[in-house]
Amino acid sequence: MQYSFKKINIEAPFPTTQCGHSCQVEELSEFHDHLYARVLSFKNEENWIIHLSMDLLAFDLEHRNILENYLRDHYKDERINVITSTTHTHYANSVRNPKYVEYLTDLLCREIITMEYRELEDVSSSYQKLHTTAVGRSRISGHEENNEYLCLIRFFEKENNFLNIVYYNCHPTILFANVPYFSAEYPGYVLRKLEETYPHTDFSFLQGAAGDISSRFVRQGQSYEDVEKLGSDLLKDIDKLLNEESKKVPLKLDYKTVTIPYEHEFTPIDLSKIRTDLSDREKETIRLGQEQRAKLEDSSNKIFGKLNDRAYVGALDLGSVKIIFYPNEIFSRYMNYIDLDKEMLVSYSNGYGPYILPLDFEFITYEMFTDTLTRKTKEKIIETLKTI
Repeated sequence: MQYSFKKINIEAPFPTTQCGHSCQVEELSEFHDHLYARVLSFKNEENWIIHLSMDLLAFDLEHRNILENYLRDHYKDERINVITSTTHTHYANSVRNPKYVEYLTDLLCREIITMEYRELEDVSSSYQKLHTTAVGRSRISGHEENNEYLCLIRFFEKENNFLNIVYYNCHPTILFANVPYFSAEYPGYVLRKLEETYPHTDFSFLQGAAGDISSRFVRQGQSYEDVEKLGSDLLKDIDKLLNEESKKVPLKLDYKTVTIPYEHEFTPIDLSKIRTDLSDREKETIRLGQEQRAKLEDSSNKIFGKLNDRAYVGALDLGSVKIIFYPNEIFSRYMNYIDLDKEMLVSYSNGYGPYILPLDFEFITYEMFTDTLTRKTKEKIIETLKTI
């Protein structure tokens, strides 16, 4: 087994807008904290896994494919499987800016081929989970799923814990939408503090099924001090897991993918069902949702090009846990279709797609206006999560 890890600064060297809120229209150059791609790689005789966790809103499938094809061609090795994930921070350089995405893709290609690998012996991993609303919970009034989970995947060479992957499923939207700087938000803060505390351990982050989960009803304010406060609360929970005994399992690198074809329909939304007890913010987002719906229905004005015609889904079995990588902003109820003691569901991976609400969801929310998937498609998603 060989292993490599690298942090790549992915801040644009030129002004861009942020990406994640409709009001982010000003080009900015100031970075409150650094934006990184954290690249970890394992390879053995059968498989070569390269995973990127990037401080971005999204990273599309087209550029993931470019990256994988480049690396396979460079190394002349078809074992390589590239898995791209994002922390989904709403305060990174805009992935709707072609100049930035071209710069980023070229940067990643150049940096990854310089990674140096080291031999490992007796490699194992462990998996722990903890329910916590330290940073977020349902952002929809009157709706709770209780699926907010902190998970920790730890990697060991004999007794040496050399890598940890933190998983949490909550939108990084603690900050005001119009802050005048870029930020990796709470995932970046948490990782920075962990790296300071454990300087000889590598850390990465996976964003979970956070379609319906944010800090809206947890945060007390929306300054960076509130990011630090909620991030520190999450760090306390991470410390609990780090201080627990964890069951080590020999490391596997089994990876497979499936493609789910998407069917779309623009089902009318009955606005008379909007609840009267919504917060002002929820009412405002519903109005924004109606605007987004109009844009989606206008074939000349798509947010990320044409409506997605498929989802590229990956499953990486490490032995201790299977990680299912899904591109969309999927609601946390979809976690009910996997075994949370053995599996975890990651969003914003291997592409990007809008919200996927649960079947028969009754609440009128912002997210509903960008969910155009048919019932048949959602049933196929559920089947895939159960069987992949």
